[in-house]
Amino acid sequence: MKKNHNISALITLVAGAVAVLCCLLNRVPILDTLKYVLIVLVVFLIIGRIAEHIIFKINEAAEMAAVQAQEEARKAAEKEQEGAMAAAMADGEEVTEDEEEAEEAEEL
Repeated sequence: MKKNHNISALITLVAGAVAVLCCLLNRVPILDTLKYVLIVLVVFLIIGRIAEHIIFKINEAAEMAAVQAQEEARKAAEKEQEGAMAAAMADGEEVTEDEEEAEEAEEL
């Protein structure tokens, strides 16, 4: 949530600026303008916090999915390597550590 912390502040500031401009263009008295801007700032601060929370949850879910996909790919590569080693041993070949490392380097 650290990366998305400025979203609510940005939304609030933009909404406040728009409210001030609208009040200035419509020649609203200054006390009424202050009331409107305060209301707008509070409402859009709440909206910004909600948006921040939603974005955080989406990013968190995407990161978890990426980690899970990476883990599944690693497991599949390990199974494939084990199958290749079993096939090589069944053929009577001797598999050494250097050959295993070379196979891993080729996969990457």
